[in-house]
Amino acid sequence: MRRQRQQRGFTLIELMVGSVVTFVTVLAVSAAFLGYTQSFYTQAGIRGGQASLRQTHQMLVRNLRMAGYGIDPPNAFAFPTGWADDASRNRSDRLVFRMRDPAFNAYVESITDTSLTLPSASPLTERLRKGQILQVMCPGGVGWTYVQLSAEAAVGDTALALVAGNGKFPNLNDFSPTCFGTAAGGRSVLLFKIDVYDYSVQLIDDDSDASTPGRPYLFRRHGLDEKSPEALGEPVAEDIEALRVTFLRADGTEFTPNPADPAPGYRTPLNDPSRASNNPANIRAVRIGLVARSSTRDAGSGPGKMNQIPAFGGRPKLNGPHGFRRTLSEMSVQIRNMRSSQMPVPVYSLDRTPSGGCDGVVPSDDRVCAGG
Repeated sequence: MRRQRQQRGFTLIELMVGSVVTFVTVLAVSAAFLGYTQSFYTQAGIRGGQASLRQTHQMLVRNLRMAGYGIDPPNAFAFPTGWADDASRNRSDRLVFRMRDPAFNAYVESITDTSLTLPSASPLTERLRKGQILQVMCPGGVGWTYVQLSAEAAVGDTALALVAGNGKFPNLNDFSPTCFGTAAGGRSVLLFKIDVYDYSVQLIDDDSDASTPGRPYLFRRHGLDEKSPEALGEPVAEDIEALRVTFLRADGTEFTPNPADPAPGYRTPLNDPSRASNNPANIRAVRIGLVARSSTRDAGSGPGKMNQIPAFGGRPKLNGPHGFRRTLSEMSVQIRNMRSSQMPVPVYSLDRTPSGGCDGVVPSDDRVCAGG
């Protein structure tokens, strides 16, 4: 007879050793997975902050390069109350500048101190909101002034209501030069639109929890029909924690603009003392510094780590919520329009005949196609 093989199972010691090995293996895999997950979310947050920083720089540079186009250099930049974070060091946490919209023009038929009338054959082709700044220009650019709408104007309107003139920009309403009289019965007085860009950083409570810090956003307002002077405008980039603006002269030196200083004009000689004053007309470049934080917290950092916003120059660091990675970026933007030696006087065409008039074929009125 064949002897039966004796069957035996695992001993208790073998089971315990196997369980320990399995537990250690699972623990190691779990730790590696948790570390990878934490690293993934940390890097994703950093990439989110860097993407917001790139978007902000591209937007600011694109807009700033047009600052001063079609507007007197002394009025190209604005300095509202509280604009300077540290005026003695020429550092601002708010940037406000103006430019003419190159895609808009209209003709003025008649003028009063509180209204402009457009020809019935050439009404408004786009909506203009309350507070819109307009530039009214004599034929050939021999004179111009600025006005501001006191009420919204819709597409097709020919009557524009104005804020009464007070002799201060943007409510100059100076129609005393005789060249404005050509508006009566003619179409030679031009009307342009002045755009305003007002950038600032604001904290917004986007989680409805008052106990947590607000999330920083870069806001842009245009000064148009806001319900209150404190209106923030529209958020254009998230997680921008700090904005620092520095103004530079033609020789690269920093200065703090002072609108009360003597302002040079288009025909002011280069050796005139006003060319070296602190008037905003002498701004030739703007240095922009931005701090962007990661879009998510780094779970591995505590309250004592990464809790400061980087300094700009010699400025003290600012305390900020802990756990965020921060990226600092600075660049200088040349404001070429501030070097203009005369007021640009484009005459755009609203004509669309023949077909393709703005596609390489000269319009029938021999003017330039709107916007180009």
